[in-house]
Amino acid sequence: MRLIISLLVCFAVWAFPGAAQDFGMKYMAGADLRGVDLKGADLSGFDLRGANLSGADISGAKLRNADLREAYLRETNAEGANLANANLGNADLTRANLVNATLDGASLMLAKLDGADLSGVRAVGAFLPGASMFKAHCIGANFTGAFMPDLDLRQAMFAAVNLENANLGGNGMGHPGPNGAQLHGANLSNAKLVGANLTNVGMMEVILTGANLTNALLGWVDMSWARAEGANFSKADLSWARAYGAEFKSAIFHEALMTSTQLTGVDARGADFSEAKLHEVDLTQANLKGALFDGTKIKDINIRASKNIPASFKGEK
Repeated sequence: MRLIISLLVCFAVWAFPGAAQDFGMKYMAGADLRGVDLKGADLSGFDLRGANLSGADISGAKLRNADLREAYLRETNAEGANLANANLGNADLTRANLVNATLDGASLMLAKLDGADLSGVRAVGAFLPGASMFKAHCIGANFTGAFMPDLDLRQAMFAAVNLENANLGGNGMGHPGPNGAQLHGANLSNAKLVGANLTNVGMMEVILTGANLTNALLGWVDMSWARAEGANFSKADLSWARAYGAEFKSAIFHEALMTSTQLTGVDARGADFSEAKLHEVDLTQANLKGALFDGTKIKDINIRASKNIPASFKGEK
């Protein structure tokens, strides 16, 4: 009976969207809508809490301000859907298709997006604390100003993503906190992370090739074995960060702040440290061939067993 009612409501929404809303059909909490075709439907403001939309087609649908808390959208086709300001807290969007969807201002707190495709998504100012995006594809997505602490982005594809002024950091209280996002093994090549808060974020083996992290906050970040060739860290704060064995070839650290930063064994050939502040930085066994230290403020640096120390380096050798 529930399925029949749900199908009738879906037909009304599809065929007579205005009438469906006039007759109070916005309440569909717990509805069984698996595999239903709602392409292009107007579900703005609908109450779909706990509804099962797994395998449904809501591509191009309007779901602005919809309540989808704890809803099931596993493998749902939401390509091009408008979910601006929707509430997707604790929703399950595993392997969902969200290509080019709009999630501006949406809440995805503790949502599950493992394996989902968010390529081209626009999620400006979205709220994603504690969400899981393990192995998600977010190529070219826009998360400008999003709040994303404690986010699981392990092995996610974030190439060319825009995370400008996004907050993925931990507590930032002067010591490591428990709430930094997890980006281990994520691909952030050519990503825009200007001014992003990445405090206490786990970034081991992350790919940051060509990424722009100008003015980013990277305190207590673990970038060990990261690949950041040609990345721009100008004016970034890397105090207390760890980057054991990372690749920083031709990276730019112009005017960056490094206090107690661990750079043991890094490959910094051709890197630019000009005008940066390096205090108690550990460069043990680092490869500094062709690195620039023009105007760099250097104090209490450990460069034991480092290779190819350039003439411009004025610290303690």
